[in-house]
Amino acid sequence: MNMAPIPASLHVHKSQLPLLKAYLQNPDFHARAARDPALSGGTFVGVDPQRAGEVKVLLQQMQEAQADRIHLAESLEQFQGWLMEEAKGQSLEPLYEKVPEPLRGLVELSYDYINRPFVRVMEGALYRSPYHKPQLQSLRLLPLESDASRPHLFTTPYLMEPGQLDWAVPFSEQRISQLFETDLSPRPLGYLRDVLGSAVTSDEQLLPLLTDAPPATYTPWEGPQPRVRYLGHACALVEWKGITILVDPVISPRPTSGGMERFTFHELPPRIDYALITHSHPDHLAIDTLLRLRHRIGHLVVPRCNGFLVGDYSPKLLARSLGFENVLELESYESIPLPDGELIAVPFLGEHGDIGHAKSSYVVRAGKQQLLFAADSMCVDEVVYRHLRQNLGPIQTVFMNTEIEGAPHTWTLEALFPKKRDRKLEKNRRCRGSNANEGLRILELVGASRLYNYAMGLEPWMEHIIGPPSSSETPRMKESDRLLTEAQARGLTAVRLYGLTDLLLEP
Repeated sequence: MNMAPIPASLHVHKSQLPLLKAYLQNPDFHARAARDPALSGGTFVGVDPQRAGEVKVLLQQMQEAQADRIHLAESLEQFQGWLMEEAKGQSLEPLYEKVPEPLRGLVELSYDYINRPFVRVMEGALYRSPYHKPQLQSLRLLPLESDASRPHLFTTPYLMEPGQLDWAVPFSEQRISQLFETDLSPRPLGYLRDVLGSAVTSDEQLLPLLTDAPPATYTPWEGPQPRVRYLGHACALVEWKGITILVDPVISPRPTSGGMERFTFHELPPRIDYALITHSHPDHLAIDTLLRLRHRIGHLVVPRCNGFLVGDYSPKLLARSLGFENVLELESYESIPLPDGELIAVPFLGEHGDIGHAKSSYVVRAGKQQLLFAADSMCVDEVVYRHLRQNLGPIQTVFMNTEIEGAPHTWTLEALFPKKRDRKLEKNRRCRGSNANEGLRILELVGASRLYNYAMGLEPWMEHIIGPPSSSETPRMKESDRLLTEAQARGLTAVRLYGLTDLLLEP
């Protein structure tokens, strides 16, 4: 899901609408392909062919409600191509007369230092323009039957099903927090009806979504060492001296049919002092999770964008459009003081296939312990990690991903690229993390004694985002095994995390 105005407009024009049109040409093919595990994550719409008429109506509604966004995306695409041909180093001032009307007042024309022109988007202005459409935002409220029942995030629309509520509400509204405060504090039916407004016409609609079970009781951690609760994939809760830090919050409700044990919203602390976002991929930045936790989060910490690319949107501006008031945008090596500790943003190389989008790893210092949450970082320049140790000292505990192949660099980003590209040159550009050798080198350079291999997409609640978990025979998992085996042979504690796990980090 992308809500930043320019990427959202491009995504609608170049991805969502063509995908729905392709489905309508052959619904049976799409439905079969979407059910094939071997094709999971592909561009197939998993809607029953009998409901193709509803998809046609949805397509028409999108074309009408977002006609101005579509025109914006078309204008940007055409103008960028024209600008590349026209601007060769001469003054750009006369070219402002050629800026298409939808872009006027919203872009700046610039060169880099070798005279390559680009369009810089004035993103703050776009959030105040008609291209930002909070009136189209809504939440689908439903009982989650199983982890496998969620349609794929990128391809399949949520058509209405019995027992579901479609709540049309701008994401910045306080009513969302009022609803999700009931995760911790029960409220009567009348309160819920008032919050949900016209989305509910009877108590019978609400009752299947509610539970009689009392809220879970959170017990603050008071141990002498930091505790890390691994919550699945790249999400971890660090507790230290009364401070709670939630890294890359992607939380799943507990399905009504049971399923794998997990911590869900009810078991999290009533206050999360800092929620950290490493980068904008949806297995690290989940808008549904952030909205549900917004009333608990003291500060949302996000990486800084450069603003040179139309797809390098500002996580800070996005967060504010979601109703977050306290958003901290950190540069590399900027820090936030903690009781007997510190929270530090550090460099993050890799993962975006050489595309410069906002991203940051984080070091949490708790007393004499230092923890690096490296997300999907890769070691393409080992001097980065040598500097890390020189600047911060030894980092005993490293949480890192292993990925030797990775998705194509256009994964989730295809709509941002101009049409004419040399794919032969791009065939080896992957959104990957470190391989075993690179991971071992990171551990050596920062002086680590503990490795936790995480962000591997193994938990079932990640399947609707990144597809089925990798089997033990895939290159990725074999590389992970090799990393763990060789790290253990060097005397490190080395574990691949899976499911709910508590880690007590002794000095």
